[in-house]
Amino acid sequence: MAVFNVSFLNPAMRSSGGSNSGLLADQLSILQNELGKDGFLSPGDYDLLIEKARTIQSMPGLSASQKSEYNVKISAFEKQKSVGVLSKEGDIGFMNRSVESERAEDVMAVGNSPVDFLFYRKLSTEAKINDLNEMISIKQQAGDDVSEYMNEYNATMNQYRNQLEAVSAMANFDGTNPIQGHVAYVTTNNNGEIVDVDYAKYGSKSGYAETNGTIDGFQVYGKTNYKRDGNNYFILGDTEFSAVDMIMPDPENPSSMKPNKLVANSKSAGGRLIGESGYVNLQGQSLQVQGYIPTNSWAKGVDGSVYKRREDGGYSKYININRSMPNMPDQDRMITLPDYYEKAIMSKSDDTIDMSAPIAPDEGLNQAPLGPQLQEGVPEPHHKRYLKHNHSETCQLYRGMFQRPQNQEFQHLKKLQKNQMKNLQSQQVT
Repeated sequence: MAVFNVSFLNPAMRSSGGSNSGLLADQLSILQNELGKDGFLSPGDYDLLIEKARTIQSMPGLSASQKSEYNVKISAFEKQKSVGVLSKEGDIGFMNRSVESERAEDVMAVGNSPVDFLFYRKLSTEAKINDLNEMISIKQQAGDDVSEYMNEYNATMNQYRNQLEAVSAMANFDGTNPIQGHVAYVTTNNNGEIVDVDYAKYGSKSGYAETNGTIDGFQVYGKTNYKRDGNNYFILGDTEFSAVDMIMPDPENPSSMKPNKLVANSKSAGGRLIGESGYVNLQGQSLQVQGYIPTNSWAKGVDGSVYKRREDGGYSKYININRSMPNMPDQDRMITLPDYYEKAIMSKSDDTIDMSAPIAPDEGLNQAPLGPQLQEGVPEPHHKRYLKHNHSETCQLYRGMFQRPQNQEFQHLKKLQKNQMKNLQSQQVT
């Protein structure tokens, strides 16, 4: 955040010449530019600008006309805040960004718990459906075209039905064989921590390899972490899955091929064998989610901006990235930062690199990717195990999951969990 030095307003400290009011106006403009780095001033940003303008306006030494100028600025900020809120709330892109930010929060907070993750995603989807209903009604009354909103509404309703089906399927888990029809799509880092996860309909995503592992009953389809000696490897928790690197015919779809099924290397590692086909069921509580950014590693924002945490604790921000660029980690393997987390690290991001500009040799992204080799020398953060669920309480609160959520206790629990996560992550940022 910009620091404002107004000591020159003290008559004893003023130098002769110059325009103090001009310096104040410049500092307010600097703050506005700083807050708008991401291309959008939020209502909170406008509140900060209004507060700063009022602070400057109350400084001694300003004439009546200069104070009046700040009244005009304050009025403009208040109007822009109001207009911005109305336009943004009605924008589908902004709505989806908010939903995606909430999803990133849910991955960090409860990605290792299918029951909690699906409940929270269901809450988000229901809120989006309500917002779309309201916007469609308003636009219809105004005689506006609602085709785009109706399309989004139908797509969201389909997503909602899939979530309800996943919840229903969970209730049918017999403790021995995988849940039918829905799977866990999991991406991990080389430490086995979950980077991204979705408990979704089978076949709804591509790029994942089947494994003989399950998370609380959901069969795991994982993104291969690395290749070695002709084998593919996927790590989840303390369990390593591997298979020969080859493509096999898909028995469920004869016209297509799929990667060889990854199998747990140790029958006792990270779980226990269940079912006739030898599935390894991993308890969600035993798995860790990456909720931090180690030194010399990468993270991405919801809007696609990428951040690298440097040795000095600061962050470099990369925009307009070419994903095929050498030495760049696959963005699918970066944790996605919720908006509040991204905003927190932006104060430490003092270097923005536009990758659309030409890059000279030995410049730009020269950091080795987080590829086949395990990271060494990265200390385990003190808060890696910050999330400890009381699953019996969670499951008790989860009853009535097909009704519109009115359980204030559960929503309060979610807020407490997220506030705890924010506090811990802000400690790591600072």
